[in-house]
Amino acid sequence: MQDLAGKVAVITGGGSGIGRGMAHAFAAAGMHVAIGDIELAAGERVQREVEEMGISSIAAKLDVADRDAVGSFADKVFDKFGEVHLLCNNAGVVTFDLMDDTSDADWRWVISVNLEGVINGIQAFMPRMKAQAGEKHIVNTASIAGIGPHEGIAPYVATKYGVVGISETLHAEREHHGIGSSVLCPGNVHTQIVASGRNRQDDVGGPDSRVHPDVQEQISAGMDPMEVGRIVRQAVIDDDLYIFTHPDTREIAEKRFAAILAAFDKCAARSAS
Repeated sequence: MQDLAGKVAVITGGGSGIGRGMAHAFAAAGMHVAIGDIELAAGERVQREVEEMGISSIAAKLDVADRDAVGSFADKVFDKFGEVHLLCNNAGVVTFDLMDDTSDADWRWVISVNLEGVINGIQAFMPRMKAQAGEKHIVNTASIAGIGPHEGIAPYVATKYGVVGISETLHAEREHHGIGSSVLCPGNVHTQIVASGRNRQDDVGGPDSRVHPDVQEQISAGMDPMEVGRIVRQAVIDDDLYIFTHPDTREIAEKRFAAILAAFDKCAARSAS
């Protein structure tokens, strides 16, 4: 998408963190912004911030795990703006436990938000985006944990691997729908994700106020989400499939793919024997 001015961006989880960074970055490029967030007050705060930049914006309370709610949000956005040119499926949550201590409710919560939330966004917006003329793009927020394993966050890793796969498949199917796709795989970014349990739905365990001080300290030292937003904006302009934020996370990909290629070498040697 070379010309962003005057076009419409939709951002889930847009009330804070990376979502807020993307809202500011795209608004600075002249895009109108629709914000969905499970915390309405946070979404409305970002709405006011971008409106002060001379941008038209709306905000709505949105639980991306609720398919009907995402559909209603899409209706509201299209009613307001008529078109959507950029969809950013960004909302995400995480739990912290080793796999054998991870409950069924933990798995269901993280899957419903991180993976099904992306699916819900694509299914609610993509058909109408496909029918539009002109350039269109979808950005799905994964994580560097979607590129290689990380201990203690198995549901998060599993869902982010899934988001990477969905994004790669969208890219592979581009000739059928005419929509560009990117997958954002950030490293350490200063967000509120460690405290995401504050909004945990009742049917998957209810609010969780547990604090993880070591993780929070690490996250607090992370990249400014505003910088991440600017990185994503440039990636959309450049039509990049993969978006990485931290060069030092390259070793995660190298370690994983070295092991995969070694396994192929073993397979080839076995076949040749």
